[in-house]
Amino acid sequence: MDFSSSGGLTGEQLEALFDLANNGVLSRIDARSLRCEDLYQWGLHPHTAAPGSALAAADANFAAAYPLTLAGPQAVTEHALFPAMSAVECLHTVGILIARRRSHRQSHIAEVLQLCRVAMECSALTIWLLGDADPVVRRDRCMSEEMDQLEEQSRYLAITQQAEEASPDRYPDQLLLANAEHRRKFNAMLDSAKEAYSVAKTPSFTKMIRESAQWVDAHVPAHDSGEIAMNEMESAARAFYSYGSSFIHGYKWMADYAGSSKLTG
Repeated sequence: MDFSSSGGLTGEQLEALFDLANNGVLSRIDARSLRCEDLYQWGLHPHTAAPGSALAAADANFAAAYPLTLAGPQAVTEHALFPAMSAVECLHTVGILIARRRSHRQSHIAEVLQLCRVAMECSALTIWLLGDADPVVRRDRCMSEEMDQLEEQSRYLAITQQAEEASPDRYPDQLLLANAEHRRKFNAMLDSAKEAYSVAKTPSFTKMIRESAQWVDAHVPAHDSGEIAMNEMESAARAFYSYGSSFIHGYKWMADYAGSSKLTG
């Protein structure tokens, strides 16, 4: 979207006219940009679970129920906090890109949509982990996520092992020994956890997005100015996730809907 000077009007004047003609869309975007900065300050100084809180109880329940994973005393908190912090980082960058459009005359559409899509996935994971108030559900969802991540870590370690075995001369002997010992301990822990625990699979991110949006619809945040309360988050979230995913994967179909009412009606 280019708001360079045109017809005697400045870029700022053109933005103001566009904003007026489109129900204040740019004002809402700018307001969210400022909120991204507020969130970033929180992300720099995140809070752990307060003693005696429901989240602290979920941490304790996890440590007691699933000790073999070696996830530590704050497993639920950390699993929920990390994606939230990642989402904040993405949104903070979005805020920077939005703010610099006036000085650089560049809208950064692809970058903004990709970052928002990543933030949506991360936020959905946090909501899915904590959305149910039942401490047992929180504990077990965290364990499902823990096992998913351990499997991802196992695949990563297998890849690095292949690289080391293919070209051992590239690595110091001490590093090769340390990595081999790490893989041995990790694989033993994972095998023990798989044998000891029966764990449900996490839902797909597509399903997680839908369920988290439903949760937001049912728990409208206090800072909402009416956009969420008067509209449905679920439909918008599902549509944007599909549209934003095209940017992540480099698909061109989304270009057919850019600047069109086809996307939102």
